[in-house]
Amino acid sequence: MSVVDVLQLGVLLAFLTVNGANASSLVLAARTLLVRERRQSLLEESVLTRASSYLPVSFIIPAYNEEATIVNSLTSLLAMHYPEFEVIVANDGSKDGTLEALRDAFGLVPAVPSPHRYTQHAPVVGAWRSVQHPNLTIVDKANGGRADALNAALEQARYPLVVAIDADSLVDPLALQRAGTRFLDAPTLMGLGGTIRVVNEAVIVDGAVKAAVTPRNFIARWQMLEYTRAFVAARSAMSHIGCLISISGAFGLFRRSALMAVGGFRSDTVGEDLELTIRLHRYFRDRREPYKLEFMIDPVCWTQVPEARKDLRSQRDRWHRGLWETLWIHRRMLLNPRYGRIGMLALPYVWVVEGLSPVLEVIGYVMILVLAVTGRLDTPFAAAFLALAVLYGMLVGLGAAALDLTLPHSPKALKDRLRLLNAVVTETLWYRPWLAFVRVVAMFRIRSERGRWGQMTRKRFS
Repeated sequence: MSVVDVLQLGVLLAFLTVNGANASSLVLAARTLLVRERRQSLLEESVLTRASSYLPVSFIIPAYNEEATIVNSLTSLLAMHYPEFEVIVANDGSKDGTLEALRDAFGLVPAVPSPHRYTQHAPVVGAWRSVQHPNLTIVDKANGGRADALNAALEQARYPLVVAIDADSLVDPLALQRAGTRFLDAPTLMGLGGTIRVVNEAVIVDGAVKAAVTPRNFIARWQMLEYTRAFVAARSAMSHIGCLISISGAFGLFRRSALMAVGGFRSDTVGEDLELTIRLHRYFRDRREPYKLEFMIDPVCWTQVPEARKDLRSQRDRWHRGLWETLWIHRRMLLNPRYGRIGMLALPYVWVVEGLSPVLEVIGYVMILVLAVTGRLDTPFAAAFLALAVLYGMLVGLGAAALDLTLPHSPKALKDRLRLLNAVVTETLWYRPWLAFVRVVAMFRIRSERGRWGQMTRKRFS
């Protein structure tokens, strides 16, 4: 067997593995949605009848140069339908008008920050509380990165549940009721992730999303399809089989005691949300203590996604570097029976499908190009493989979009569905190959760019 044959076989096996995993996720997600429909009425009844029984919540928000979105995001949070909560913003040395925007909008007065140092973070230089909203606290600190800011906010938190969200996100007003009830029902639940949806071009009134739309911007539209696959399909499926490996940093709920037990957020990686989820698995399994980490479709958080190719490249470069940093930190868990299905199933899935598949995909593209230039290309094989890849990608995208249509927060207008269909058709032809190259390049930048986040252009909510 020649080298070319070996490479072709390797690419084909990688294709079958990755897309087989995607197909399995769709099947499991469909089953999860069927169970959700049966239990939805019981859930709503539970939320209403147990309104007097709740766990108070602390929102912790890192903010760096978030002048454009921070006021809308906090307005959305402060309008939350929940009996008792607090909001703590850690201004991570912003260089724009973030702090001034907060002062103007919420009437801040000086306060004394908590002196406790449960975690490691850069020095806190000041703290303020809002006159209009006594449950809003602002902590001003030296720049130290997202995880560093989360740790500073975590130390000020007083309540048993902690919700970590981004400063450019809007939380659905009913999200906390649904998620909080789940923590009451499951005493061993330590962390829970919700659905992240794209807010670009949505209609927003008083900090709340009133109408979801499919963005006209192609880059945002492709990401909307990508988020649908990731949350409605993949994370639903992983949670269903007890293999949830990541609770998104844009919207994650945790027991404060669990965060303190593992030492808060790790600041030496740019993938702190993934690393924290795996570290929680590792901590409780090492001690053989009962625990759960879950995903729920119904709690929804809306986030801005990049609309410029430069911003998207910077974000995905950071995500992939964070992925490999985390996998290396916890490499001893891989295929280790001590960690059960996390070590034997979830981590191998992440290593292959998330970590290595971009390399194999790029090898396939380069191989086709080299063989074409040298006149050794097996044209029927290449054409059949590319057609199969495009068609299979479209089928997976259509499946995820169909599942999403059953959920209340998805865009329902015909024009929005047609735009999403357009994204399904065009994504495999341009977006996914480009993204594979970005992720491969990121692997060679892990050491040189360690700890660097990059910048993203924010837009004011409409």
